[in-house]
Amino acid sequence: MPLLELKGVFKGYGRGPQRSEVLRDVDLHVEEGEFVSIVGYSGTGKTTLLSLLAGLRIADHGEVKWRGVAINRPGPERGVIFQNYSLLPWLSVIENVLFAVQQVFPEWPQTRQRAHCERYISMVNLSHAIHKKPGELSGGMKQRVSLARTLAMQPEALLMDEPLSALDALTRAKLQTEILSIWDRERRTVVLITNDVDEALLMSDRVIPLLPNPRGATLGDSFFVDIPRPRSRDSIAHHPSFKKLKKAIVTELMSARQRSYEESGENDMPLASTVSIG
Repeated sequence: MPLLELKGVFKGYGRGPQRSEVLRDVDLHVEEGEFVSIVGYSGTGKTTLLSLLAGLRIADHGEVKWRGVAINRPGPERGVIFQNYSLLPWLSVIENVLFAVQQVFPEWPQTRQRAHCERYISMVNLSHAIHKKPGELSGGMKQRVSLARTLAMQPEALLMDEPLSALDALTRAKLQTEILSIWDRERRTVVLITNDVDEALLMSDRVIPLLPNPRGATLGDSFFVDIPRPRSRDSIAHHPSFKKLKKAIVTELMSARQRSYEESGENDMPLASTVSIG
C-alpha cells in the first residue's frame, strides 16, 4: 500500500465561464521512505497538487489517501514546508520551533520539549542563532528554522513546496546538501515541488513532470534516478545518466507546453521558460 496516493484526481477553481481547470485525472503513488520530486512550470498546478496531499484543499473528483485512508484535512503525520517561511516574527528561533512542538507533543515535560527543539536546530546548523528573531536572520537562515520546526514535529512525510526557490544560488546549494544529509539520516518520505530539473535530479529517487494542458495539468511518467547516493552537484554532473535524464525531462516538459499553447489557440509559447534547465 502506498504511503500517499492520488487516484483520478481533478481540481479546478471558479464557476461557469470563469472556471479554470488546474489538475486533470492525476494519479500518484509515493512509497514510504521515497524521495519524489514533482517538476514543472510555474502556474501549472504544482502547489495545488501539494495542497491536496497536505489536506489544505479538497479534490473536486478522485481519491487522495494517506495509508489507504482519505485525506480531508491537515494532519501531524504530513509536515509542510512552504516557500515563504511562515515564522512568527515576535518569537526567537527556538521559540518558533518550540511553539510547534508544544502543539504536537503537549504531554512532554518542558525540559524534553526544549532539548528536542535544540536537537533539530543543531541539525540545521543554527545553534549559534537560537535566540535571534526572524528579522535578524537571512533568507537561508529563516528557511532553516522552517525546516527545523517541521522536522521537530516528527511527521512521517515532508511535503516541500519550492522551499529553496527564493534563495541565492550558493545558499540554495548549501541547503540542498543539508536537506539530503538529514534525509539520509532520518529517511522520511519526501515530496518536493520544484521548477529546477537539476535540483530534482540531485535530490530524488524519482522525478515526475507535471505537464501543462488548458484542460488541466497531468502527471507524466516517472523518471527513476539511478545515480548513486550520496550525491553532490559535481558528482551528478559527471554521471552518464544525468544528461540523459535531464534532456528527457526537459524535452517532455517543453513538448507538453507547446501542445498546451497550440490547444489554447496560441501559435508559439513564450521564449522565457519558467522551468530551470541549468
